[in-house]
This record gives sequence, structure tokens and C-alpha cells, in this order.
Amino acid sequence: MWKGEVPSILLLRRMQYNADIIIVGAGLAGACAAFVLSAEQDVQVLEAEAPASGASGAAAGLVNPLMGRRARPVWRLEAALDAVPALLEEAGAPELFPDTGVLRPAVEPDQVEPFQDAADAHPDLATWLSPGAVRERFPAVRPDRGALFIPRGGAVNVGTMVRALLKTAERRGATVETQAPVLYWRETPDAAVVEVDRGDDTEELRADRVLLALGQGFPPFPELRRLGLDGVKGQTVRVRRPDDLPETFPPMSGRGYIVPEGDTLVLGSNYDNNFDDLSPDPDATAYIQEKTSKMLPGVDQTPILDETAGVRVKHSNSNLPLLGPLPRRERLWTFTALGSKGLLTAPHLALDLPTYLDDPSTLPQEVSTRSQ
Repeated sequence: MWKGEVPSILLLRRMQYNADIIIVGAGLAGACAAFVLSAEQDVQVLEAEAPASGASGAAAGLVNPLMGRRARPVWRLEAALDAVPALLEEAGAPELFPDTGVLRPAVEPDQVEPFQDAADAHPDLATWLSPGAVRERFPAVRPDRGALFIPRGGAVNVGTMVRALLKTAERRGATVETQAPVLYWRETPDAAVVEVDRGDDTEELRADRVLLALGQGFPPFPELRRLGLDGVKGQTVRVRRPDDLPETFPPMSGRGYIVPEGDTLVLGSNYDNNFDDLSPDPDATAYIQEKTSKMLPGVDQTPILDETAGVRVKHSNSNLPLLGPLPRRERLWTFTALGSKGLLTAPHLALDLPTYLDDPSTLPQEVSTRSQ
């Protein structure tokens, strides 16, 4: 075959399909998938609004492998922690994940022992700091009971990360289309098909596979609702950074979280299971400011610059994401239910997505749609 000659089977596929894979949704899951798959495949991304317009644009993006009140390790901790910098390095944006670490003050008496146990169990990931050590290293923090410090943790602006991954995918040849809501999908023996709203008309697009990464856009679609997905509204508050806060101050996670971003702090978050709209709630703002001030006194008195709300999607029976073919489907896949751990699970799963698509039996049982 001459150099540059396209095999006849590839020409046939190009005539049959608009893309090798169509990804519906340009949040964190969709962007990670598009970035990885675009290295070897023809990818088309369809987004109803703008990239990171849902929960991905609301969260501050903590990379914290020891989460919750008891500092329990996230799923596949080491691989998950490695995946975030690996993706950003490959995308040419390593600066989005600065080397700051995460500080986890023990805000309740019953957290001291589990935090110390976490440091003992993961000495390569975490260090227990006594109240005196916290006071010496981070004088602005209220160190009543000590803190867990996680050097390899940090924070990423998720919206910026999403846009960086999509930009790299586009440079590789992927198509990213916004204001392109998908109305319907179906599967034939030869293709996965999506119907796209084109304003006065609709258009059908065909691909070998379709990956549905709709996030909070799932409710109109019965096939996704049947997966047992729940939406939880969360809110963040951006405030002016206190003048006396050191430039090297790390993100904090304890009573909510505090993430430094330039001359601002992002405070979060709350969990609202019963919500009528996505507007920021003044009561939620007051709650977030009050609880974060227990870690960093004074943040409840700094000027509010912005409030953002979004819906985290989780699985009703699991704290893990869902990935794989929809029930009784082969070409229609979903990548959803990232919940509050998405920044650690989405990059990790996306890195192995080509393998999973080639052989669905390799999907980890804990996250596979076929085990639900």
C-alpha cells in the first residue's frame, strides 16, 4: 500500500459513519473520554449548551484521595491519583494542577483517630500534623485538633480542565459542537444513531459507538433514568481572598472545602436532594460560609463575588460512576454518575476507555453498567 493510501475498509466506514464515536455531553466525563479517544479515533462531541455548563463548571475540583469524615481512600486510589496529572501533562496543561497538597483539619473530635489511622495506613500519601505543627506551617488555620496533610493532592479548576482537554481533542481532529442537543438515540446492527436538534429541523448522525455523558441532562431519557441515577444540587461561593493569606496556602477539606484561585477563594459545598431550580440559594451561601469559617476564620466576612450551583449525578446504590453499554445495547454506552469523586474517577476510567470499548468484559465490575 502506498504511503497515505486509505484502506478500503476505512473508506467504507467513513462513508457509513459521521464519526467513529459520538460523545454526547461536554462535561468532565465527556471531555476526558474525547481527549483519550481522539488520539486514535475520529470523535464528534455534541453538547446542548457549552462545555462544563453543568456540575463541572460549579465544582472547585479537589484532588483528594482520602475523602469524607473518616478519610477513606477513593476507589483505586493510586491509579486515580496518577490519572489527573497524566491527562493534563499529555494535554500540555500541567500547570492546571499545581503542587500544593490538600490540608484536612480534624473539625470534629471523632475525626482525629481515623485521620491518624489514614496517615499510618498510607504513609506515602498523607502525614498527620499535630495542632502545633499546623499552627507553625499554616498560621491562618484554626488547628484545634490537628490535621491530615496530603502532599500529592491539590485542586484543579474543572471548567478550565474540560476546555483544555477538548481543545487538545480538536487539535487531533475531533469535532466539538455546542448548542447541539440530542433528542433521541437508537441502535441498528450496523451503527449507533443520534437525532440532533437543528432548530427548524433535526439531523441523524451515525457512529460505530455513542457514549452518553449527559450528567444532569439524564431525566428526559427513560433508558438513563432506569439506571438508578439521582441528582444532588450543590453550590459554591467565590469570595475575595484575605490579604494576609499566604500565596502558598493549600486547598482545605474538612467542613466543606476552601480552594484558593488567584485573588479569590472558592468555598463549598452543600448537598440538596430536594430542589426546584438551579439558582443559587442564599441560605446555602450562608451555610457554606458558616461551616468553612470553622476551618479558616474570617471567610464568612469577606465580600462575596459569585455564587454557582450545579447538579451532581450519582448512582442511588453506589458512590462509584457507571460506565458501559446500556441494558440490552451494544453500541450505546454511558459514562455517568461521577458524583463528588469525579475528578479522581473520570480521568482514570477514561485512560482505559479504548480497552473497554474493544472488550466490554474488561470493565471493572464495580462500575460496569452490566453489573447493575
